[in-house]
Amino acid sequence: MADDHGTSTERTRQSRMTSEQIRRRMFDAALATTGTRGMTLGFPGLQMDDVIAAAGVSKSSVYRLWKSRDAFIGELLNEAAATFADQLSDDRALRTAIELVASRPDLHGTAEGRRRLLLELIRVVLEQNYYSTIDSAAWQSFLATSAALLADDGSESLRRVAETLRRGSERFVEAMASFHEAMARLLGFKLRENFAGGFTLYAVLGSAIVEGLAVRHLSNPAVTDNFYLGPPTLTDEPTEWAPSAIGFLAIYDTFIVADPDFDPRTIDAYLKVLATATGASSVPPAGP
Repeated sequence: MADDHGTSTERTRQSRMTSEQIRRRMFDAALATTGTRGMTLGFPGLQMDDVIAAAGVSKSSVYRLWKSRDAFIGELLNEAAATFADQLSDDRALRTAIELVASRPDLHGTAEGRRRLLLELIRVVLEQNYYSTIDSAAWQSFLATSAALLADDGSESLRRVAETLRRGSERFVEAMASFHEAMARLLGFKLRENFAGGFTLYAVLGSAIVEGLAVRHLSNPAVTDNFYLGPPTLTDEPTEWAPSAIGFLAIYDTFIVADPDFDPRTIDAYLKVLATATGASSVPPAGP
């Protein structure tokens, strides 16, 4: 009798769920089931009974919302595309930049010192971006699904997925452009006046280098994962650069110049603004 009562209580709880709550539970359970494998068209191997059990909802309520597995998968694809597109960007690069610039106040006062800091930011952040990309289930899902959509059969569900991925890509580029614009402003640099694309073009080209090398890594990591001696940054000695950072350095040299009107006394205040944007309560203390 106790078991019957427990089952009855659970059924009552399930029956009180709204359609939106059931959708959310089903999407969350399905995405958790796919885990680090990421997103593939059709989600082969995904079993509806397993997802329903993991979601803790009744089978009848699920099939009132979706008449078939295919109908559920059609909506799940778009939900997954939105989730993985949102995961393409994070604020680790900004946190790394704040810590680095704050740790070397001795380099803030001269244009050469700030140039060295910006070179070190490119060297460190672009290496970080590259390895974050190749290790990211979100990026692998984005890449695989974008490629699969080239063979789009014209279905409405796939058109929605393509639009979701496009918006995610735009947000990624916007975030990258904002980061590099903030770094230029922080350290006293600006775009050359003869380029009309602004930091958006700068970010598009930079992300193309990182993602292009990441694609090449899939088939030939020996070519993409080497390090090469390059220009010195924080010391006078040459230092090791990843190919992604070397490629971005070429874009930097083409697009960026020092701002002759820059006042280095603004650096500390702007560091605090950027730290607040990451949720930090203060700027990390300077190094010894």
